[in-house]
Amino acid sequence: MCFNEDMLSAGASHTSPVSPPPFMVGMAEVEVDKETGQAELLDYVAVVDCGTTINPNLARIQAEGGIAQSIGMAMYEEITYSHKGQMLQNSFMQYKLPTRQDVGNIRVEFESSYEPTGPFGAKSIGEIVINTPSPAIADAVANAVGVRIRELPVTAEKIYRGMKG
Repeated sequence: MCFNEDMLSAGASHTSPVSPPPFMVGMAEVEVDKETGQAELLDYVAVVDCGTTINPNLARIQAEGGIAQSIGMAMYEEITYSHKGQMLQNSFMQYKLPTRQDVGNIRVEFESSYEPTGPFGAKSIGEIVINTPSPAIADAVANAVGVRIRELPVTAEKIYRGMKG
């Protein structure tokens, strides 16, 4: 984004007939303090179609871990640079990774389907879960206070400036 409201967008996709992708829907509930812009993720619900879930416990842990990682990317993990181009978050004291308390309640359900080209009817699950939380959180913030954040992370400062601007 070039810091203007004009956006150029293009898209294309290709799906292999012998290895179709998994699908996922994610929904976020946030609470936003209108005086400070601070957003808190209260609840995140995901429904994942990864074909036949061979090991539901392992699949749930995989999904929850990827979702937690994506919540960190969406709300906490900001990298800034000095005027000399040096990264200012050069240790874990400055680079905020979310804890279990930061990511709110994560609920994961599976929608079972059968993929004939996969082992025992399964599809992949690893990558799909990291794609959905960022837009779901940004949309929840926009729904709460009318501010559309288009660059990650969704920070209190960006929300506050959007509300006041």
